[in-house]
Amino acid sequence: MAETDPLVSFAAPSDTRLHVHGSKYSTVNQNPQTRSLKKGTDKQEGAQHEAYPARWFILAVFSLLCALQAATWNTWGPIADTVKVVLNWTDSDIALLTNWGPISFVITGFLFSYLLLVKGLRYCVLCSSLIFLLGLGIRCLPVGIDNLKWTMNAGHVCIGIAGPVMMSAPTEVSAVWFPPHQRTTSTAISTTAAFLGMSASFLVGPLIVTSIPQNSSTEPLDPDERTRSFSEIMGLMYIECGVTAVVVVATLLYFPEKPPTSPSLSATRPRDSFKDGALKMIKSAQFWITAAAYSISSGVYGGWSTQQDTIFKTTLDIGQDTVGWIGFISNIAGMLAGLVIARLVDLLGGRMKAVLILLTAGAFIGCVWCVLLSMRYIPYSLMSVYITCIIIGVCVNASPPIFFEITVEGMYPVSEGNTTMVLTYLNNVAALIFLALPLIPNIGVIWMNWLLLGAIAVCIPLLMMYKEHYNRLDEDKMESSIQN
Repeated sequence: MAETDPLVSFAAPSDTRLHVHGSKYSTVNQNPQTRSLKKGTDKQEGAQHEAYPARWFILAVFSLLCALQAATWNTWGPIADTVKVVLNWTDSDIALLTNWGPISFVITGFLFSYLLLVKGLRYCVLCSSLIFLLGLGIRCLPVGIDNLKWTMNAGHVCIGIAGPVMMSAPTEVSAVWFPPHQRTTSTAISTTAAFLGMSASFLVGPLIVTSIPQNSSTEPLDPDERTRSFSEIMGLMYIECGVTAVVVVATLLYFPEKPPTSPSLSATRPRDSFKDGALKMIKSAQFWITAAAYSISSGVYGGWSTQQDTIFKTTLDIGQDTVGWIGFISNIAGMLAGLVIARLVDLLGGRMKAVLILLTAGAFIGCVWCVLLSMRYIPYSLMSVYITCIIIGVCVNASPPIFFEITVEGMYPVSEGNTTMVLTYLNNVAALIFLALPLIPNIGVIWMNWLLLGAIAVCIPLLMMYKEHYNRLDEDKMESSIQN
């Protein structure tokens, strides 16, 4: 029986009864007052589980945190041209700031995986959001233009530490708060929120930080212009910190551990211990198939997308503002596609493997086109760059919620949070490797497009080998059929 959180005690049952269906059990509220207070909840006829309207607030707050974490992680890529001139930074300096995300994840990921299972969702979300806000506050410290590199790196370490929960808890939120027919949709909303944040960073950054004219990059920058650009950069820091503070306060005010009554049978079931769950994942070949496919495709793409400004400036001479719009539209398109596809998967009640294969094949076609354009093997046009980046963005960015849910279903009763934590851990390892390579002197950028193409290509045979199982969904459907 789900433990009632004080913050949602307004709907907590004061009298409950245990119903047993073979080896299954669930709770039925017996308090008439409680039932009247729950008017407006989504309740199936004859069911013992409740889906509270408050779940949408929980999802909205968590999704905003995910979006802001992704946006601030990608602060510097969209304004790289100006930053290199104004702050005298190199491509390696910008790559390091971005790389703190996967570095911090690799260091703290398993700790948060353990805390998520032992301390719960509320504890981990609140801790991560406060660390996240601390990092943004550090970036706002008035240390002067010549010392900015130190505070920015320290701030991005904290932003990265917030990543494990923001990236891995979407399936936990879905399992705890949402009924079976909305779980993939819920996961998609909070997962694709990160792409909304990435899109916003590509748009907001160049709008606030004025692009330095290209012909001035080889000339000494006028002191007044440098001061103005520095003020714009710090203004971006203040805006990101202020918006995040509002969302963090909302999280502190209301983010319960769980609803008074579970939304499904599987939500009431105990999950494997941290050790047992880890051993099951290590021994499962099927888990490693989806984990490899997800981490390789999304990890490499995540690193590649942060370097688009450098890649397209070098290969196709496309400016910062244009690349910003390419990134914005690609991520928005991926977010919308992810929501539509996730809802379709919920309505179909499965078929996730076929969906992932189709998405990966589409991404592969887009990557081939991108390589041909960047190598000038086919005629260049800006419209072609837009189209190929949108295709890749749609296909890659729509896949994470499906990867999460198909892996969680196959590994149940391993904790949803622990399963996706490992997936995102491996994803960040892949991104870390990708973003570490630009630190090598004189390595160039053309290899980035080829590496993305190879990463996507490897995933197609991996997905074809996967044997999909829906352990959690089948259990919930079995209970529903018994009740009917």
